[in-house]
Amino acid sequence: MINLFDNNIDDFTFLLDQMGSDVLINDNPVKALITNTNLEQNYDDRRISSLSPLKRGDIVVYSGKKYMIISEVNGQRYNKYKGIMRHLPHHIIVNSKCRFYYLDCYINTSNLGVIDGRVLSMPDGDITVISNDAIKDFDFKIDARFLLYGQAFKVTGIDRFSKPGMLILTCEKDLIDEQADDLINGIAGGLSCPVDFVSNGIELTVGNTHQLNWTSAEDAPVKFSSSDITIATVDANGIVTGITAGQATITVANATNERIRDTVTVTVKDTPAGYTISLTSTGDLEQINKGYTRTYNAVVAESNNVVNEPVKWELFADDQVSTTTLAEITSQTGTSCVVKGIALGYVQLKVSLVSDPVVYIWQRIRVKSLI
Repeated sequence: MINLFDNNIDDFTFLLDQMGSDVLINDNPVKALITNTNLEQNYDDRRISSLSPLKRGDIVVYSGKKYMIISEVNGQRYNKYKGIMRHLPHHIIVNSKCRFYYLDCYINTSNLGVIDGRVLSMPDGDITVISNDAIKDFDFKIDARFLLYGQAFKVTGIDRFSKPGMLILTCEKDLIDEQADDLINGIAGGLSCPVDFVSNGIELTVGNTHQLNWTSAEDAPVKFSSSDITIATVDANGIVTGITAGQATITVANATNERIRDTVTVTVKDTPAGYTISLTSTGDLEQINKGYTRTYNAVVAESNNVVNEPVKWELFADDQVSTTTLAEITSQTGTSCVVKGIALGYVQLKVSLVSDPVVYIWQRIRVKSLI
């Protein structure tokens, strides 16, 4: 006979094998015993028992639904972990200064009717949103907003201390802003967080790079992608590199909401036959100490043979377009120049062939502190 209350782990393992369900706990597949509970009639609560560790705030995926462990789990009892999990019927997108957080949650309220996960009436006021505390390392702010069934709410309180592992947001009704709120996609303030490229189009030759310039509302983080990495690649800092001749589309998107994006077309041309330019330096090509100088030398080659062809030296801001005050060229000849670091940051040195300006290279330089 199986005794559910003794310390025989083999009995519980047998139960798991015969009656257990395959679930995900924080995305990890495990076996668990799920049973009904009548502890709270207004919510879909279940008991969960497993040999795998459980803690409050853990997300459990069971029968295609997301649940959260809401009970405090104080280690093993009878060689297993036991807890109460609650269904998370709502999925909201919270906008905190153009940083977007996606929360699966349940809602508590005394003023609003909640049945089967739908808000029926909102005559007044406040709701409490309960989720797991997965965003504790992010910059989550008071006054963050979200939309729920066509109604706007504003966060007035953030509690992640009273029930460790859970995030409890006190929220109040807010006015819909039709100019800022993306009502179609259900994103509060989604229309007021644009990300835009400054350039309309970019041309570069194979092997050369170009620093993209963009704006992002609230300085929200962005990420980049290329439609065809065989033609042009782009790194996390927005530096595009030409790979082969052709056209590619570069996209910049809000790092936490990819619906907010902008694109620019990059045209990559073949390097003109014959000439190439490379640089040498008295030290590290990529950096200069503030207040110091570095000499750059241009080596021009034709069919891999060094030739005596003069070059033109130009210094730009990191966007490869604007002027810069972070560094200056103090002297130059047709084959070398001296760059002085003035203030901390990045500048771009352009070196082009005088006889054929289509032949050029960029050198990104960091002006850094001596210490």
